[in-house]
Amino acid sequence: MVEDGPCTVCGEVAPAGSASVCHSCGEPFHLNERNDTEGKDCGAVWIDEQYQALRFGCQRCLDQGQQTQKPEPRVREPRVGPRRYRRRDV
Repeated sequence: MVEDGPCTVCGEVAPAGSASVCHSCGEPFHLNERNDTEGKDCGAVWIDEQYQALRFGCQRCLDQGQQTQKPEPRVREPRVGPRRYRRRDV
């Protein structure tokens, strides 16, 4: 839970109900979590494809490139080797 405090991006007070904490620098910033209400956004939230979790980033860190970029998909090569069973004679 975020307490009332100054936004790291704009310096204005960020009320607890409309603020989040940056995963990169750990500072609070304005983030409107609802589309149906007016609010200020000083950052972004997205789904991390590797961990399938929400990631929060303030605009200051996003501009500096401190946030981890979307991970490149890893391609796993199939293991191909000698078979571990004997062939049965019929």
